[in-house]
Amino acid sequence: MGARALLIIDIQNDFLPPDGSLAVQDGDAIIDPVIKLLNEKKWDCVAMTKDWHPSDHISFAKNHGLPDYSAFTYESPVPGSTEKQEATLWPVHCVQESWGSEVPERLMKELQKQEVPHTVVNKGFLADREYYSGFNDIWNDHRTELDDFLKKNNVSEVYLVGLALDFCVMNTAISAAKLGYKTTILKDYTRAIKNDPKSVETLIKDLHSRFNIQIE
Repeated sequence: MGARALLIIDIQNDFLPPDGSLAVQDGDAIIDPVIKLLNEKKWDCVAMTKDWHPSDHISFAKNHGLPDYSAFTYESPVPGSTEKQEATLWPVHCVQESWGSEVPERLMKELQKQEVPHTVVNKGFLADREYYSGFNDIWNDHRTELDDFLKKNNVSEVYLVGLALDFCVMNTAISAAKLGYKTTILKDYTRAIKNDPKSVETLIKDLHSRFNIQIE
């Protein structure tokens, strides 16, 4: 039987109220439950992802001279590709070495105390491309070390928690499912940007029907 991994997605200051530049409503409410979950000793390894952007990152509206949350069309940075993707430009967030990029101290301390293999995976550090998944950029061209870490630890099942359900948690789960991991989102340990019940229910049904992602 394969190992079970807990994936903690982007619980960073800039995604947390009250002071985060891209705060997810009620996002701070999951920190202590995630710490408790982390310490339940049922995980064979743990990975934490972090947005880790350079100040000139392509996803920042400021870098295009546009208002925050403007619609934008990304063009693939992959040589020879003409692929495009419609997207939203964000406020400046999770800049490398900034307060906003940091994980709350009490959560990071608990991760570092874990006796099982654990790691922090940075994403979004290439300036020319957006990332939502903890595994890869939006073009599925550049890949982080997350898949290698899970394979090294013989993981077959992943359980996701963190922020935000409808962006980085969702996209990391889709990547995991496509890579062949049995994938479960622990919904009570996440929060969504679009958090009305109907939107969340629609998202959950879509993830299950299209990718066989389980929701608990």
